[in-house]
Amino acid sequence: MTGASLAAAERGILRNRAFLAIWAAQILSQVAANAVTSALIILVAEITHSNTSSSFLILLAIIPAVLFGIAGGIIVDRTDRRLMLIVTNLLRAASIVPLLLFGTSLTVAYVVNFLVATVTIFFVPAEAAMIPTLVRKRDLMAANSLFTFTFNGAFLVGFIILAPIIVSLYGYELLWVVIAFMFAAASILCATLPKAPPAREHLSRRVAEMAVQQTRSGMAEAFHYLRAAPVVSWSLIYIALTYTLVAVAGALAPGFVREVLRVGERNVVIIVAPAGIGVIAGLGFLNLIGARWPRPNAIGTGLILAVSALLFLAGARPLTEVFASVGSPGLGAAFPAFAAIVSGTAFVFGISYAFITVPAMTLLQEELRDDIRGRVFGVLNMLISIFSLLPLLIVGPIADVWGVAPVFVGFAALVAVVWIGGRSTRERRPGGRGAKPPAGRLASE
Repeated sequence: MTGASLAAAERGILRNRAFLAIWAAQILSQVAANAVTSALIILVAEITHSNTSSSFLILLAIIPAVLFGIAGGIIVDRTDRRLMLIVTNLLRAASIVPLLLFGTSLTVAYVVNFLVATVTIFFVPAEAAMIPTLVRKRDLMAANSLFTFTFNGAFLVGFIILAPIIVSLYGYELLWVVIAFMFAAASILCATLPKAPPAREHLSRRVAEMAVQQTRSGMAEAFHYLRAAPVVSWSLIYIALTYTLVAVAGALAPGFVREVLRVGERNVVIIVAPAGIGVIAGLGFLNLIGARWPRPNAIGTGLILAVSALLFLAGARPLTEVFASVGSPGLGAAFPAFAAIVSGTAFVFGISYAFITVPAMTLLQEELRDDIRGRVFGVLNMLISIFSLLPLLIVGPIADVWGVAPVFVGFAALVAVVWIGGRSTRERRPGGRGAKPPAGRLASE
């Protein structure tokens, strides 16, 4: 589908009331879910002043994908998807109520975060499976393009903008009310959808066993394919790496503003807002020059920017100690300039995320065969969960004992290793260094 035909298809589905309803429900629910995680990170950091506690909170948001990811797809395929969308949004709205009643309880924060993440595991596949029943087959690409854009945008709006700003200006109670209303509104929108067709086969032990067996064989075939496709394999690694960096940065951000900027955890917006703006700026830059910039070169540039940003953030901590040693309260008069430099570095980090993730995802779309695509994206989801799970087990304790600087240095080294390891593959790929890039806009392909 060309860019012109894709734009025409997008205009067409925007006149589809059922599609607009599920799209609006996605925007509301995903923004709310990301805002919950972001606000709870800040809350836990304020209660405990511990990086380990923040890491554990994000860990609880990732574990459901590992435990229930496969089961979620099986259940969705054998239940009323419209009903699943309604119920999952209502459950997430109800899960916010304990935060209004016991907002300062650490246990409640952990439990609510786990519950919201678990229910979301069932909402996402139900939503994806519902789309083909609401739009024409020729409009599916346009529909998925809009959903992919808003899925990523919801992270920026909810995690980086909405939660930090409302918490900083008005406190947690207002945010919990807003989030509960967003989930409830999403449920109402889903109730307006047409009834889903009945499932071909209902849940049973035999069906579950068959699904598990098919999943195992599909994953084995995907790994066999990846061994023979280094461009695809490295693209998966790049995407999983960037998601891991975001998870670790989210866990350490409250501790960073406390230790380095010497301000309260609610001021985390100082670094997360510029990072979000950087992602948007990176996406805009890619759309402007994507046709003239080869994907592998964009990825390499993004990796270099990420290493630079991480090393600078690591060096900020010793500078804070220098100010403290000369008797300045906090950072003293240097705070505005120091905060501006840190914000600028976060902005660069956001740009690096866009430069790595978008071209890598585009490479996947260009290189993957249709018959293997679903299984490879299944491997991607697994890699993201595993790559995020393992670092979160150790970065919190390390940051609590030695500070955030060693963590940032360690991840800068990891990104550098990935840059070196994938360099030969990036340069061999058509469109790499010295090659003419394919026509088309990078972020929209």
